[in-house]
Amino acid sequence: MGIGTLIVFIAMVLVAAIAAGVLISTAGQLQAQGEATGEESQAQISDNIQVLTSSAAVDDSTDPSNVDEINLVVGPASGADTIDLTQATIHALSSDASESLEYADADGAGSFTTENVYGTSSSNGSVLTSSGDRSQITITSTGSSVISNLEPGDSATLEIVDQSGATTYVEVRLPSSFADKSEVSL
Repeated sequence: MGIGTLIVFIAMVLVAAIAAGVLISTAGQLQAQGEATGEESQAQISDNIQVLTSSAAVDDSTDPSNVDEINLVVGPASGADTIDLTQATIHALSSDASESLEYADADGAGSFTTENVYGTSSSNGSVLTSSGDRSQITITSTGSSVISNLEPGDSATLEIVDQSGATTYVEVRLPSSFADKSEVSL
């Protein structure tokens, strides 16, 4: 009876050791997963794009009641990491249309372009690295069916989603009259 009890005791110790190893391994995996989720959540909150000014260029040559393009001067929100606008998506929505726009080097259907305004680390203004950087996002009527359908008094919503998933909403409200202006503030 002594050897049998000893064997059972050793088996119980081995099972307990294996269970403890599994618990420690699982706890380590859960901690790593929790840290990764926390970092992703923090990036989505802090890596916002801040819209500083917004304006619309009016097609004063052929149809003075249509918008040619929407221009947004943007910068990183306070505390944001590097924001790469080439990885951003803009979802445009109006009462007539909705679409998703991707970055492009040149104006084209379903796209937007960027231009350096101040301090960006790229010549086309697509990468915002510090809080003082400024870039202009341009969405033309050629690149967007939402923009091409805008007339005086209309409104649209632009949802800018950067590479981290942070979302910035821009409400575009056109004045009821362009009054012979080539550009209007939004």
